[in-house]
Parts: sequence; structure tokens; C-alpha cells
Amino acid sequence: MQAIICFVSDFGLDDTWVGVCHAVIHRACPQARVVDLGHHIPPFDIRKGATTAAAGVYQLPEAIHLVVVDPGVGAGRRDLCIVTAGGTRLVGPDNGVLLPAAWRAGGILEAYALDPLKIDFRGPLATFHARDVLAPAAAALACDVEPSALGEPVDLGSLAEAPFGPCRVENGLVIGEVLEADRFGSMRFNIPGDELARLGLSGSHLEFTIGHSTIRAPLARTYGEVDPGDPVALVDSSGWLSLALNRDNAAERYGVEVGATVRVSTHA
Repeated sequence: MQAIICFVSDFGLDDTWVGVCHAVIHRACPQARVVDLGHHIPPFDIRKGATTAAAGVYQLPEAIHLVVVDPGVGAGRRDLCIVTAGGTRLVGPDNGVLLPAAWRAGGILEAYALDPLKIDFRGPLATFHARDVLAPAAAALACDVEPSALGEPVDLGSLAEAPFGPCRVENGLVIGEVLEADRFGSMRFNIPGDELARLGLSGSHLEFTIGHSTIRAPLARTYGEVDPGDPVALVDSSGWLSLALNRDNAAERYGVEVGATVRVSTHA
């Protein structure tokens, strides 16, 4: 079966970087199919990169995920291949950007520090590990090379921290944070949609408290189940719990910023 490599970066499309990584992968593993999940992550924004990668893993867990948001490139941080308990393989820098995606794929089973000399006979350019280490490693995985052949095992306790953690339950409330607002202004939270029942959020309506705002919304399947302009809670295509307005911008109306704490409960 043709391997899929899902590629996320903060490279944008104005320079050669994305295209060169495509070419490197094609040269090393011509049968691999590269799918660009997003290259307009704001520069250096590890949090946004992690959110995008986690959404990609939720939708394509069988793919190899190449995630390059790497403000520390060349400064001594490790390049990683992570294998999850669900079998998903992730390639990227050891700066936390891979961890939320790994959690969504069953948790980390093992991790390897990529050795450039096991991937290519040349050393990497200090500023372009994406081309010289990470993309070739993803290509090797796509051509059935075992992760253990690409580097040495890593102590999981030594991995860099994720840019955000999992949600938690306190005093009957689910405490999370705003991961992002999409281009329509829908707010996504670090609350997995497939865990709502376990978290006690299985009622017909939910109540969100964000800053000084309290919003009550029906828990629906689609945006159109409420009137235009009304709030609606749902699990969107990313698999996260989301708060949206039908045909309007929830983040702007409620003045919510990324990283804000949200408290969610079932509302009778």
C-alpha cells in the first residue's frame, strides 16, 4: 500500500523549502505520497504546529506525520521519530510539537533520536534539518525502514514539554484551554470529542466560561442545528470540542485569545 506522509510546517509557500522537502522525499522513496496539511503555521509557533499535527493524526492515524516548526534548529535540540501505541509514526524536532499528536494516537510507545549519518552519509546543514534529516527520515519510514534503524532510543522522560497539556476535571468542571480559532472564528479546545462522556459532558447543552463570558450552547452534530448567529458546541473535523457561531465569528464576538482557560460543564 502506498505510504502517505502528512507534512506540516511554518515554511509558507513563498520560498523553496516545501518544494525541496517534497523532492528529497520523492528521490528517496518515489512511491510515497506527500500530503500538505498546512504550511502557513505562524513562524516559530510550536503551539499552532502541535494543534495542526494533532488534528492531522486524528484524521489520518495510519500516515507518517512530518512536522517541522523548529525555532531551535541547529542549536543542539534532537530530531525525533516517535512511534505511538496506535502505530502512528511522527517525525520532527524535540521541542514538544509532536507530543499532542502522539497523545491522540494512543500515547508514546517509543522514541528515537535520529542520527543523520544513518540517514545520509553527509552531515546536515545547521539551518535546514527539514531537508537533510527529517524529510529523509520520513521517506525512509515510508519505504519500510524500521524506526530503530534511524537512531538510538530516547528516554521518554527526557523529551521536551508539549506546548499545552491535556484537559482535566476539577470540582465537576472540565478545565481546558483554547487551542486555536479557525478561519471562521470557531474555537477549539484541548478536550477530545471522543472523551466527552467520560468527562461528564454528554448532556444536550454545555456551558462554557472563558474569562468574563459564560456561553450556553446546545451540543449538536452540525452548525446548522442552530439559527444564524447563535452559539453551538460540537466535535469538529479536528476531533476537538469546539464552540462556534452559525455563520459568524465566535472568537471575535467573545474576545477570546489562544491559550485562554475554558471551564466547561453540562447545562440542564
